[in-house]
Amino acid sequence: MYKSTNDLQFAKENQSMPRISLILPYELKMKKKEALFNLLAARADMVEKELLAEFPAGKVALVVKKFRKIIKTVNCPAKEKNIAIFISPVAEKVYYFSPSHLEKYRVPVLVK
Repeated sequence: MYKSTNDLQFAKENQSMPRISLILPYELKMKKKEALFNLLAARADMVEKELLAEFPAGKVALVVKKFRKIIKTVNCPAKEKNIAIFISPVAEKVYYFSPSHLEKYRVPVLVK
């Protein structure tokens, strides 16, 4: 499938835009809304500093503002779920998922 020149131009422009991808493994303290918010707010401060080292302040402000807005809507994960947050200038998404290492695997028993 061929991409139009508009799609390619959009892709090139997006490469120079800041993006945030944050994956938080489940921690017991994440069950409390205030503790979760404080953890995410601290991460937002760290991410902002990292992005400012790479991108102009105007571009960083847009994604950090979205990130701080999303932080307020993140729910405390139920049943020990991890959280993934993805922010770009054009989209934002929060995922809750179970850690795969907690799944029970059955080892087959060999019978002779």
